[in-house]
Amino acid sequence: MKSTTNVVKKQEAQIDRHIFWPACIIVTAVIIVMIVFESQTQAAIKVAFEFVTNQLGFAYIWAGAFFFGAVLWLSLGRYNQVRLGGPDAKPEFSRLSWIVMFFCSGIGTSLIFWSSIEWTYYFTAPPFGLEPKSDAAADYAAMYGMFHWGPLAWAFYCLTAFPIGYAFYNRKQSQLRLSAGCAGLIGDKNANGLAGKVIDIVMVFGLVGGIGTVLASGTPMLAEAVSRLFGIEHTFNVDIGVVLIWVVIFVTSVVLGLKRGIQRLSQINLYALSILCAMIFIGGPTFFMLNSFTNSVGLLVTEFAHMAFYTDPVAESMFPQWWTIFYWAWWVAMGPYMGIFIARISRGRTFRDIGLTVLGAGSAGCILFFVLFGSVSMHAELNGTFPVIETIASDGPSAAILGTLEQLPFYDIILVLFILVGFVYSGTTVDSSAYVLASVTSRNLGEGIEPNVANRFFWAVALGAAGLVLMNAGGLEPLKTASLVVGVPLMVVMFMSFVSLLRWLRVDYPELQSSLTQVSRGVVVKASPIRVREPLAGAK
Repeated sequence: MKSTTNVVKKQEAQIDRHIFWPACIIVTAVIIVMIVFESQTQAAIKVAFEFVTNQLGFAYIWAGAFFFGAVLWLSLGRYNQVRLGGPDAKPEFSRLSWIVMFFCSGIGTSLIFWSSIEWTYYFTAPPFGLEPKSDAAADYAAMYGMFHWGPLAWAFYCLTAFPIGYAFYNRKQSQLRLSAGCAGLIGDKNANGLAGKVIDIVMVFGLVGGIGTVLASGTPMLAEAVSRLFGIEHTFNVDIGVVLIWVVIFVTSVVLGLKRGIQRLSQINLYALSILCAMIFIGGPTFFMLNSFTNSVGLLVTEFAHMAFYTDPVAESMFPQWWTIFYWAWWVAMGPYMGIFIARISRGRTFRDIGLTVLGAGSAGCILFFVLFGSVSMHAELNGTFPVIETIASDGPSAAILGTLEQLPFYDIILVLFILVGFVYSGTTVDSSAYVLASVTSRNLGEGIEPNVANRFFWAVALGAAGLVLMNAGGLEPLKTASLVVGVPLMVVMFMSFVSLLRWLRVDYPELQSSLTQVSRGVVVKASPIRVREPLAGAK
């Protein structure tokens, strides 16, 4: 018994106080300042938002295009057969479990929320100078959400998985951090020193802002659903109850561990979501969904480049600033987190498999939500069966989402499934986020070693508390702006990690090529740390 206990202890990484405490203090201080100095914060937020979106918006636009191209190049170029963990490494999770895990962890309840009502904002204030509430505005409204949650979004999520995973599994770095992925450019000394700690602290702050936005939008929707199910009034206490429920889900997941925790939650969500989607597809306006999807695919293909580089500098409608640039900033804030998580669960998979699957499966899953939830909502508004836009204005988005679903057959069953899916999504998102935050704030996190349970639990509670505090204070706008501002340095760091990976690959390529050739001939190659054949530029 004693030896077993020792083994368990060895499998938990210790907390790195040099990252944990600064990150904890900075996040807490920023939230307190936002609450205590609300009026001053609002003024500063307005200035920061306008500067970042108006003056630096082009940087996010170009980042989206560059990261998308970089992921495609890594997936299809000369390094596409590089495998995380070495040429003989086997995948840790089945393909379906792997896809469901990164999809559920990457989008949360925010996808249900925005896929249901995002079209209303585009319909009433459309891009490209279209007439509000016109037929053309409706066509673009049905499609634009698919663009914002499509391949470019998942490129932000996927890019850092390559350098972080390569550093951890192939070069045997002992840390699962964004700074470790930059070591090929800034050197191991700097990556483990002050520069690396700054990178990781900024990444932590960006993740808290990104997840806070997810929780602050998804929690009221779930609380509204619970209130309707039990026939009670939707108050802030119900919001607290919702958060407590997914904390229980998270604690259960922590006890079970990564493979039986996040993986099992994701599988439960897949089954419940499949039934929910089937019921909405069959009970909803099926042919409208199919026709709207077909039309949207055509628009998405023909207008992709226009939307990807749209900044509207002359008319200054602010559409790209309020939507595309904000979304890109949100994906940037969440990108390193998803990169770490995807890297962690992708051992044994090639660059090609990671890039094409994350882009393809992630985009397809999001588009499915917009086709189902968005089409049901739009059809109800256009055909007068439920006033979606009016309800949003009078009672809020959550009431509009649930009011739309109430028009479908078997609403009682749909409502129960909706709540189940929402809770499991929230639990999975918080669990994976806390896992990543705990990984970043741990030291000596080698293969087979998990972050300390207390560390994971702290970050789960911190994320929930941040979401509740900001939601109660009406703090989504501060959080949005925080994501925008933090996204600026994170964009630079994400680019640095890509350059770092290129340097590693260039140095390691002769050995990688030799190993791949042996594997293709059926020779078993034992995985081992890559031997650096020449000093890396910038490494000291």
